[in-house]
Amino acid sequence: MEDEIYLSDIFRVLWKNRYMIIGIFAIFVLVAGVISFAVMSPSYRSSAIVALGNFGDPIYASQDSATAIMQSDEYMLDVIDELDFEVPPEEFRTFKRRIEIEPVEGSSSLIVISAETKEKQEGKEIVETIVQLFSQMSEESYNRQQKILSDSLANIKMRLETTELDLGQTREVLRSIEDLPMTSTSDKELRISRTLEYLQGGESRRSTLLDRELELEKQLTLLRHLDVVQETREPIAPIESKKVLMIAVAGMLGLMVGVLAAFMRERLRRPVE
Repeated sequence: MEDEIYLSDIFRVLWKNRYMIIGIFAIFVLVAGVISFAVMSPSYRSSAIVALGNFGDPIYASQDSATAIMQSDEYMLDVIDELDFEVPPEEFRTFKRRIEIEPVEGSSSLIVISAETKEKQEGKEIVETIVQLFSQMSEESYNRQQKILSDSLANIKMRLETTELDLGQTREVLRSIEDLPMTSTSDKELRISRTLEYLQGGESRRSTLLDRELELEKQLTLLRHLDVVQETREPIAPIESKKVLMIAVAGMLGLMVGVLAAFMRERLRRPVE
């Protein structure tokens, strides 16, 4: 019975103050709606996906190191200078928070670069500049590794050419020994045996050099610098904002405040009555 009376009192208080509760609820919803649709300007997101090079540099070809470099304050200042943006020192952190640079989960080389801006073109320019600057920074290391491989391949080809020439001369010597008339058969066989042994050693060196040549050619073919997997494009529409969610939360909060105000009002009235 006491529970029924208690519940009826609650409903009585709510019904008695229904206009105040509805009014507070409406005010909260209205304010949230005005802020969401009139005050908050639309935002645009531009993104690009890049694949780091495989040239073995521990800094520029490493996903963690590359991400750390692009997220650094110094790098962001270089981006601002390159774009000739006017960003006051007190707004630098805000500018940096609008940019996201994250590794792609499940990949050891892919990185996603995104920028959220109020202007369509601005975000695209920021992302492109971030990619361009990092490509320029890592180009020297890439060219150095490419030159090392190219020089090694040229050296192998030169050694292979020398070995081929030596093998040809050895075969000529072997034929001349076989055609040479000798009184001692054992002496002839000994010279042929030594020549064949030298020829086999040369063939072995040639085989090793050919394997190394193929390996270096493969490394040069597969060597990659920074590659843009998905280019950034100017966004067509603003990103989906949480306007509806903001209004819903504001409505729930207004309803809670209204109910609380109703009970406080009722509580303050009791001594007077």
